[in-house]
Amino acid sequence: MFWKILLATDLTPASDELIECARAFKEIGTEEVVLVHVTEVVDATGAVEVLPVQPVDVDAVLGRQRDALEMLGMKVAVESLLGPPAAMLERAAKDHGVNAILAGSHGKGLFLSAALGSVSRELLRTTRHPLLLDRLDLGKTGEEGASCRKIFSRILFPTDYSETAEKALDFLGKVALETGCSVTLMHVMEARDEEPETERRREEECWYLLEAKKRRLERLGAAEVSIDLVHGRASEEILSSMNKGTFTAIVMGGKGKGMLTELILGSTANEVARRATIPILFVPAAVTEAPSS
Repeated sequence: MFWKILLATDLTPASDELIECARAFKEIGTEEVVLVHVTEVVDATGAVEVLPVQPVDVDAVLGRQRDALEMLGMKVAVESLLGPPAAMLERAAKDHGVNAILAGSHGKGLFLSAALGSVSRELLRTTRHPLLLDRLDLGKTGEEGASCRKIFSRILFPTDYSETAEKALDFLGKVALETGCSVTLMHVMEARDEEPETERRREEECWYLLEAKKRRLERLGAAEVSIDLVHGRASEEILSSMNKGTFTAIVMGGKGKGMLTELILGSTANEVARRATIPILFVPAAVTEAPSS
């Protein structure tokens, strides 16, 4: 399902660590990588995320990163584009018929700013391709930069039982079939002003839905599935589970015209995306179908 991916590079030393992410995709059948760098054109509207801050030899860095990918046995196409980064990356993904976009973000979490004012945020808002975001630490050059070397090992899947989450669950089933990963299905019951009996019935219904989704995911190919129903604030509980567990990635669904038009602007996904320290795979409500290999 990931036979061709787009890898977005900003040419910083930290972006070299995305090669390790590509290695993880190679292990599940990725054959081709489209390596893309976009030079931002600053318009009159103001602030943009501009990296790297120091001049670099674009061709030399792209050549070195291409060689590293080819050393993994992958076929590599290189694109150096000019324009709005998110729009150009999405266009390149469509033109090349990729199955997913792989990108890194800088800072303490996946995003540089609390406002999510970045190329990554714009991709989340607009892309129709599955988007894997991984945290990159500026200044690290090969120590612990990217965290997705074993991304498809133990996955946390938060669900709100929405139609969008159901579509993401189908996608996750395909991942599980190809990787043999283990999955934890999670739902957070947030507090409501309701009678104890009403809350009890709601909790029973949540358990029933989680059990049903567990059976469904097992039928789709997951080797091991556990369920977790917790009470609290959704974003805090998801992040707490991430910190307590040994998860290698979070998979979340998208919503709206493109990717996460409503969800990522809401408090839950906003907080999870900002503060996550492991890769997150966002699955749009309508995945663009790429040609099969």
